[in-house]
Amino acid sequence: MRLDSPRPMTSLSYATGPVTKPPNWHGLVAWDIFFNNLTTGLYLTAALGETAAPAVFGTLARAAYPVALAFLLADLVCLVIDLGDPMRFHHMLRVFKPGSPMSLGTWCLTAYSLPLTLIVAFDLLEALHWLPSGVAVLDGLRRLAVLAGLLPALGSATYKGVLFSTSSQPGWKDARWLGGYLTNAAVTLGCAELLLLASLLGQARAAAVLRRALALLLTLNLIPLGLLISAVRPALRDVASPARSIGTCAAVLALGSLIPLALLLAGEPRLAAGSTILIFIGNWMIRAWIVKRPHSMAAPPEHPGSRT
Repeated sequence: MRLDSPRPMTSLSYATGPVTKPPNWHGLVAWDIFFNNLTTGLYLTAALGETAAPAVFGTLARAAYPVALAFLLADLVCLVIDLGDPMRFHHMLRVFKPGSPMSLGTWCLTAYSLPLTLIVAFDLLEALHWLPSGVAVLDGLRRLAVLAGLLPALGSATYKGVLFSTSSQPGWKDARWLGGYLTNAAVTLGCAELLLLASLLGQARAAAVLRRALALLLTLNLIPLGLLISAVRPALRDVASPARSIGTCAAVLALGSLIPLALLLAGEPRLAAGSTILIFIGNWMIRAWIVKRPHSMAAPPEHPGSRT
């Protein structure tokens, strides 16, 4: 008997299956991505609105920054818990690797947190009259902090999609448009958040501008979403029936885009809150669906008669 004879291939060998196992990531990672988009998107829209039209968005932006900081803290909590060993989070900041989406994204998130915290602290001290208002030097420093947070906020919104799409996990490695989709979706979510705040605070002028902007962003968001679905569709054929895939896509499109767009185009200000809530639900569904793709694709096929 030859000891060096090749082993026969079986259905359980690496040659016929994925070479990776699904990561131990579930719903918490979906919340991580969602909170990341909520904080960065709200900051980007508030900062751009305040910079371009301070008379319209100045008051609204001051109310938006603390909300963005709260979502940032929630995102950081999810991110640290995701590591498995929360005490090792600071190790990610020991090196800087621009070619690594994880390293670059962590540093962008850290750089984004600094001006955001400074802006919130500045506005709080001014509201408590612990800082004088209308001082040119202080106002200039605040505007500088607002501008300084734009680029790292954009990088923070982008890196998670790039990180997923550059992995070897089935269902993620095909999602080459995930970074572009999450970036555009972050701005869309931020506009929806700002519109909801404007409605709650009675900022009618800002709300009117934001309704038109949100309708345009929802329309544009259909492009990267469609490209993302088209990219991952071939990889999903073995794990989902065509009817189920179509149903999932239809639900995501209806809740996250089409119904909110119809409500906004109706021109009724009282429907704005309903449209934003639907946008939040639809966007969370997409992120949860993306996170669970490797688990679904690694599950063994169901054999006839296995159901009880």
